[in-house]
Amino acid sequence: MRHDEHVSTERQRPADVLTPLLVLGAIVALVSTGFAHGVWLANVHNGLLALAFGGVAAWTLLVRPHQREALPFAAVGLLEGLLFLGRQVAHDGAGTWWGWVGVWPLALVLGTTTWAVLCFPEGRFLSHGWRRVGMAVAVVAVACSLLSALWPVEYAAAGVGTPPPFHLGGADVAQGIWEAVAHPAYALFQVTWLVAVLARWRQANGILRNQLALLGVAVGITTAALLVGLALWHSPRLGLLTTPLVPLVAGWVMARLSLGRVIEESRASGGLSSLSPRENEVLDRMAQGMSNRAISDHLHLSIKTVEPIVSSIFTKLQLPADSDTNRRVLAVLALLEK
Repeated sequence: MRHDEHVSTERQRPADVLTPLLVLGAIVALVSTGFAHGVWLANVHNGLLALAFGGVAAWTLLVRPHQREALPFAAVGLLEGLLFLGRQVAHDGAGTWWGWVGVWPLALVLGTTTWAVLCFPEGRFLSHGWRRVGMAVAVVAVACSLLSALWPVEYAAAGVGTPPPFHLGGADVAQGIWEAVAHPAYALFQVTWLVAVLARWRQANGILRNQLALLGVAVGITTAALLVGLALWHSPRLGLLTTPLVPLVAGWVMARLSLGRVIEESRASGGLSSLSPRENEVLDRMAQGMSNRAISDHLHLSIKTVEPIVSSIFTKLQLPADSDTNRRVLAVLALLEK
């Protein structure tokens, strides 16, 4: 079997199509059920965000089945859809449990969104230090979500007027902890977004900088809409309604403007004409940052088989023999230039 035929078969596995469609279908069901209870302008942005994140996740997984960044996007879409439905039903005056469902996912939404930003655009942390930041964000988000689930500490801020479904002692203590931890944590999450994007910008190549620039334009538009709404109507609603633009732009650059996309397009077209199919296959893995050992494990080859292939790639591309590390970078650049 030729290499490109193998890739085509791999991409068309039923799970690669069924999974994103199921995620999108679940989110559409949540949002459409919510809108069946009417239009509550203060909550519309949550429904739009659910559709935006879910749509981007589904589309990205269909275009690039193994794109890891799509996973937090799918999680945010599902959580936003659940939150939107709960608030819609509670606003309509039906059921205490639905009001509860519309409150507690908020901390998880913000935490998962932070993970999406930290791992943008290929679903990987920038470094081990940023991975520790991501783990700290996850711990805080889960703790805040549990606090919100057990005590009605966020009902007023969410605009939910239904009573909580159960009552536990220590509500005053929980409220105090909430005010001391949750709101500062939410603000810190958003500061982390900015710092993480700047950190990636500093280490980015041309492709990633283009991605971050487009994402920055989308954020700038939503920020401008927020300021205009506050200035003219004393309301953040315009900014909130334009917020779905950010995940839509992020999804576009993930699927169309990324190193992974370039690699996959090169793979589909047969790679570099001077290399054999096996050599192009190894070069693809090199472009994904894999070491020789990782390539051997991924392709089920011995390390003694991979090393001569890598050397052959360097020879055919006429790369200087001063440093293996530099030659790996130059080989990937050759792929990108093609």
